[in-house]
Amino acid sequence: MSLRSIQKYAIAYYRHSAEDKQENSVAIQRDRVHKFAKEHNIIIIYEVADEGKSGLTANRPGFKKLFAEWILNQAAEHFDFVLVLDVSRWGRFQNYNEPAYYEFQCNQRGVQVVYVDDGVPRPEDQFMTQIKVSIQRGMAAEYSKKLSDKVFYGSAKVSEQGFSAGGTACYGMDRLLLDENKTPIGVLKDGDHKAISNQRVTFIPKNDETNATVKMIFDLFTNQNKSLEEVIENVNEKGAPPKKGGKWNKGKILKILTNETYIGTRLYNKTRNRLKTGKKRNVRDEWVICINAFPASVDEDAFWRTQEKLHWSNPSKWKRGLYVINKARHMLIEEYVRDLLDMGLDRATALESLRSVPMLFAATYRLQNGIPHWCFLLDEEMRRHPFVLGIGVTITNELPIDKLFYIPSTNFGVGGSFVLSEKDDDFSRLQLNEEQFRTRILSKAAPGPVG
Repeated sequence: MSLRSIQKYAIAYYRHSAEDKQENSVAIQRDRVHKFAKEHNIIIIYEVADEGKSGLTANRPGFKKLFAEWILNQAAEHFDFVLVLDVSRWGRFQNYNEPAYYEFQCNQRGVQVVYVDDGVPRPEDQFMTQIKVSIQRGMAAEYSKKLSDKVFYGSAKVSEQGFSAGGTACYGMDRLLLDENKTPIGVLKDGDHKAISNQRVTFIPKNDETNATVKMIFDLFTNQNKSLEEVIENVNEKGAPPKKGGKWNKGKILKILTNETYIGTRLYNKTRNRLKTGKKRNVRDEWVICINAFPASVDEDAFWRTQEKLHWSNPSKWKRGLYVINKARHMLIEEYVRDLLDMGLDRATALESLRSVPMLFAATYRLQNGIPHWCFLLDEEMRRHPFVLGIGVTITNELPIDKLFYIPSTNFGVGGSFVLSEKDDDFSRLQLNEEQFRTRILSKAAPGPVG
């Protein structure tokens, strides 16, 4: 039966996302849908549109309004069709059953979803039409998947080079626009974006009280050894307010203290929510990391000492760490006392000789990246030695002594700390095997040459 002979009524739905090309704009969709309606004697009684909205989910204002006020509203004015330009405008749902579910809701109301580009299906073609629409739904979903992959890999590549792939700057930092030659153009304001695709955006510390507040937070917590509660009190009294106003609290302070952006590291892909599948945290191995990507606000050594303090601020971890350090020290001394006894020293002399050996212990701690770190602390008395022996202990094994190092005293900063991780260039150069360690410790403690 031709629709031309019967007056029908319709609601028109349009959707255009930021990723879509100009030919899919709402204005163009409206022109084509209205032309179709006129050709088939359909009166459009209402129009609803989603501008700049992804079709991956039904969580779109216009789409929700369509269902709330028309499809599911028993008191709504009578209509026969929902006119949509094509299957992809209805949505690019990743679950192929989801678009069919919303169509089924329309059917239960006695309303038919008509995809204008495909025309009105004839009853005898219903089976083939369903197959065709199912294929188009799959193609729409696959398009979004490929587009998502393309955007992700492009953003990852930009981040590998140390530049921003979008988003805002964290507290105390500015976004700096660079031209195609990576020459600074100027600072971007909130909401501003680069105008040319081959321009780049990086970060720089702000020259204002927010950057000073970041430095204050690290100084209070790490250098002045204040508790989190004391830091919060001081910063609320003397610092700039948080980014969104209000008062500083534990969560906001921790967000500052754990953010590697402040040591000039560009991080990307810490979380994922591709294709609107729900936000999830990625393991560090999946992150895109570029160190020294831009100027730092905070000294790197101070930052890693901060991470260690945060790690050991957990009372159970601190007590366990202290226990294994004492256990490792006892085991090591007993082992080398036996060596010195075999070399002719008495026990008292052997113990006194071992106490003169510059040994430092550090319990292994792991940050979000899962990489082992050790923070060795050197006091002024031990600084007179050109080298110290570093013993890394682990709290997870029965035998606590894990790693052995030979560390130049010059590696320790003004504060007397040296942070080492398995990813550092110094790691392999400073690490000792057991025989090398034995030779060095006995050469310090024994009265004569050590074989």
